[in-house]
Amino acid sequence: MNFKMNDLHIIRKRKIWYACSLLIILAGLISFFMQGFNFGIDFTGGSYLQLTFYDAGAVNEGANATVKAADDETAATEEKTAAAEKNAATGDIVGIKVSMEDLRGVVNDYVSHTPTIQYDQTNKAYIIRTDINEKEDVDALLKAIETQIGPFEVARNEVIGPTIGKELTQKAIMALAIASVLMLIYITIRFQVYFGIASIITLVHDALIVLAVFSIFQLEISSSFIAAILTVIGYSINATIIVFDRVRENKPNYKQSDLDMLLDHSISQTFARCVNTTLTVLMTLFALLIFGGDTTKIFVLAMIIGTAAGLYSSICLSGSLYHDLLTHFGDKKNKAKESGKKQKKEQTA
Repeated sequence: MNFKMNDLHIIRKRKIWYACSLLIILAGLISFFMQGFNFGIDFTGGSYLQLTFYDAGAVNEGANATVKAADDETAATEEKTAAAEKNAATGDIVGIKVSMEDLRGVVNDYVSHTPTIQYDQTNKAYIIRTDINEKEDVDALLKAIETQIGPFEVARNEVIGPTIGKELTQKAIMALAIASVLMLIYITIRFQVYFGIASIITLVHDALIVLAVFSIFQLEISSSFIAAILTVIGYSINATIIVFDRVRENKPNYKQSDLDMLLDHSISQTFARCVNTTLTVLMTLFALLIFGGDTTKIFVLAMIIGTAAGLYSSICLSGSLYHDLLTHFGDKKNKAKESGKKQKKEQTA
């Protein structure tokens, strides 16, 4: 890549990057206070249904054949006949597929949030997750499904409480805090404390950008969203470390007064690697978004937004933040040292 990042003067234009980030985050804050987040059933509570649809005609034929065989052997009783009918309607009947669109249309009439409907691992049963948290409403939904779609057997019928979502959120925040502290300690030991602080700020920035976009466009926040946030943070820190590692390598070749040139040159050297790596990840994520279906949609959307934000923060913000931290606090520290040395010389004199 012949393009030189020095021509853009990343560090010189750092106030523009700060303004762009603050604008998006501010828009997210306004959206949060006006409309909040669109929490899914993992946080608000709801129902979990697993249904296996079957052909009623096949069930009747299977039950009649079982009863006839028992009569021929003159050993059938009413209890065995009932057991045979039940067995024919559940264990011995292979589930059939129904129209996913029709099923979704029935469920949509009973919910306020978009339901999640997918096949189970065997592709013989349908898993339906809704925001319905009352047994009477669940029963009404099941009756409507049976009337409009067809007969089914219920493998699971559970109501999920919102306390699970609260616990999940608390653990996610705790995991984020622990990861941030550990990364700060590691970067401080390997590089410098200002590198670590700048890295943590960029990670918080990436998370806030994802939250802002999800609030503005009212995208649903589910448990997979939490996983995406943690994944984005782990991926974003990698690109930032690459930039800072190059800064550390180039630092002996520059004077302290040439900090702008040092950072711009280091970003230039890592620019192609960061962009190419991010584009490769984004290609895979867009393929998952198109072909992955509803199950992975929220996770992929959060990953796409977070990955793009991570590239932006690693290139435009990480070096800029390090520059301001070192210039502001580093100068004060150096001035304090020089003042202390001067006082010692005066006292000895």
